[in-house]
Amino acid sequence: MYAIRIHEPGGPGVLRYEEVPVPEPGWGEVRIRVRAAAVNHRDLWIRQGLFGGFAEPFIPGSDAAGEVDALGPGVSGLAPGDRVVVNPGLSCGRCAACLAGMQNACPHFRIFDGTYAEYAVLPAANLLPMPSGLTFAEAASIGVPFITAEDFLTRSGLLPGQTVVVWAATGGLGLATVQLARLRGARVLAVTRDPGKAEALRGRQFDEVLLWDGQSDLTGEVRARTGEGPELVVDSLGSATFRQSLAMVRRGGTVVTVGATTGGRVELELGEVFRRRLTVLGAYLGASGILGRLLPLFARGVLQPVIEHTFPLEQADQAHEQLEAGAVFGKLILEPPGA
Repeated sequence: MYAIRIHEPGGPGVLRYEEVPVPEPGWGEVRIRVRAAAVNHRDLWIRQGLFGGFAEPFIPGSDAAGEVDALGPGVSGLAPGDRVVVNPGLSCGRCAACLAGMQNACPHFRIFDGTYAEYAVLPAANLLPMPSGLTFAEAASIGVPFITAEDFLTRSGLLPGQTVVVWAATGGLGLATVQLARLRGARVLAVTRDPGKAEALRGRQFDEVLLWDGQSDLTGEVRARTGEGPELVVDSLGSATFRQSLAMVRRGGTVVTVGATTGGRVELELGEVFRRRLTVLGAYLGASGILGRLLPLFARGVLQPVIEHTFPLEQADQAHEQLEAGAVFGKLILEPPGA
């Protein structure tokens, strides 16, 4: 089979399109033929070596949709040809957190890697039936962004009528957050740096859009629109915006940190946090049951995948370049040969 492999950290050029052996499923595992794989910001950080080096060549990618190709011993309930979506969170399944349905609190929790390939092997428990009416590309775009957004919106306790500010609202995670927050009956202020993307948001009936130049402080404008400030601010940018996020959220509100695309180091005055009774909530994917609850909403059209562009698998480097440049509205998808 062909796959994208990384031999050493670096720029998009380290993504090598190579022929490698087809993996064999072990006990409780299933091999799928990948028909579409999504590109996430996490893939960029892995490629850059921010999660460590590579002891051996590494296949990135966490989100995918495809067809069951082969079953390992002990697998039931699936058959070759079944269309499935990857649920990317891996956990032990035995600890107190897993048994309580909080798999992302498991000491052994990790996110699957290996979907930038023609075939991938996963535990059978990590495959869900693909909703009817979706293409493979659309189904592949759902996992990481929607699972993560649903997790932190639930944990934040966002209620109907409350207000949430979403930085970088036109990326995969941003659009997932906007859709899920509106589904809860919340008011959303969507922030983007691109006038064209702002119009695209308005074209999807996301009317309250704030343009940001990448440097100015939006606290005043947000407070002018919301009075005491929003109950929730979702920050995936990090160092460029986190101080603003703390400043604009109302007393007793919550700031979600769910990424650091502009850098992960910030200085803050702790007194501001405890005097204003703020909550800083870290988010990293979500529990395994979330994806199964969301997929029917996509089948009914309540939630919608948003795809910017689809690339052949061998052009993964171009997809990474486009995502790094910030020129994306929604998700980028890779399609292996024959997809």
